[in-house]
Amino acid sequence: MNNAIIFMKDDQERQLAKAPYRGENLLLHTVKELRKIKEIKDIFLVGTDLEVPGCRVKNNIYEIIDEIGYDGKVLLLSALYPELNDDDYLRLLNKEGDAAAIMYEGKSCEAFAIKSNQLLNFQNLSYVPVEIKHKKIHKFTIEDALDSKEENLDDVIVFALTSSVSIVNEVCNYLNIEPGKVEVKHFADGETLVELGQSVRGKRCYVIQSTSKPVNENLMELLICLDALRRSSATEITCIIPYFGYARQDRKAMPRQPITAKLVASMLETAGANRVVTFDLHAAQIQGFFSCPVDDLTTVPMMGQYFRRKNFNVDDTVVVSPDHGGVKRARTLAEMIGCPLAIIDKRRPRANEVEACNVIGDVANKDAIIVDDICDTGGSLLAAADILRDHGAKDIYVCVTHGLFSNDAVRRIEESPIKEVVVTNTIVVPAEEMKKSSKITTLSVGWMLSKLILAVSCHTPVSEVYALYQ
Repeated sequence: MNNAIIFMKDDQERQLAKAPYRGENLLLHTVKELRKIKEIKDIFLVGTDLEVPGCRVKNNIYEIIDEIGYDGKVLLLSALYPELNDDDYLRLLNKEGDAAAIMYEGKSCEAFAIKSNQLLNFQNLSYVPVEIKHKKIHKFTIEDALDSKEENLDDVIVFALTSSVSIVNEVCNYLNIEPGKVEVKHFADGETLVELGQSVRGKRCYVIQSTSKPVNENLMELLICLDALRRSSATEITCIIPYFGYARQDRKAMPRQPITAKLVASMLETAGANRVVTFDLHAAQIQGFFSCPVDDLTTVPMMGQYFRRKNFNVDDTVVVSPDHGGVKRARTLAEMIGCPLAIIDKRRPRANEVEACNVIGDVANKDAIIVDDICDTGGSLLAAADILRDHGAKDIYVCVTHGLFSNDAVRRIEESPIKEVVVTNTIVVPAEEMKKSSKITTLSVGWMLSKLILAVSCHTPVSEVYALYQ
């Protein structure tokens, strides 16, 4: 099996790899070209602090050798040759011999193909030249980076509030901009003050804050920040809420109940939000509670890419919806992986309690992937895992967008028959809590949010945020 390694040799190359290029950056551009080559199994990144979906970051090439084995070839590439495309890399990969190098006008373009069993000795090999003709090959320089500055981000500021600081740092790293300056203060009586540390007059501002636990405190921070931006003459305010609290209160399930999701929507618009972005709303119709544009992104493509990389036998794998309400989400994931769908028929006698009743579909002797939007106490997922085990399922995996992990849910997951729980960082769970289980894997939504900010700022389709997960 063939693999690829994209390497950055020094700090200058690390910075240049982040330079804007065709609405993204050089590194992402190179990854997308490699994704077009079906012969490539894994893509490794060496010498960079950028996390790219579906790629694995390593400190050096030698850490990779034991993982990839000794079959096939390895592409060693620099991200600083944007004119090279998938056809060029494929031509390099198909060249006979132990090692080959792309050459242009007698110079190496820092793109090599090496037999995996020769990788340890790659510096001493004799390389067969692969000439690229009828194309200008140019190594990206600092001057190019200055010329290609993303002008559409000149008036963009991304602010981080308490619950999403790490996500904002990642987003700004991708966009190659500095996070906005903001300070959140809490007074002795519990009141909150949000102070902007820079001018936002005439700027397009993005505020990122998950309204997770403590829900009311995080929600008030967000509302106060939106009000500060509006009163400071920001031109456009986009409110990015990776996890939308109160989304489960989207209807009157019983008489005399509020519809709190609508109340929150009204407060956000009153405070100053011109656009709202969120992930996997518990009920998609919540978008209708707003009169401003709403982008309800989904992490299903990210999950699909993650599980495709596990190379399951699709004939022995099934995607499971833990209830009837999640069938659409589960069907989308099943189509991405290429396996069948099953549904668990359950009832909920009272809040945070679940009784799983039956399984619709064949799960016997198959690896099961349960997909849901939220893991709160874990009751629904644990009940689903138990009934799948009773019906003969082998390994049981879970993927959820929002990991709330309330009431000792992490410990219960560790003690359950579930083999792995894959969540995203829409909610940043404290590290000490995550240490209670070795079964939880976290995927980042930072890259997807950076692409969304680019799409909104450059007036391009938001749907392009899913391009790297195909």
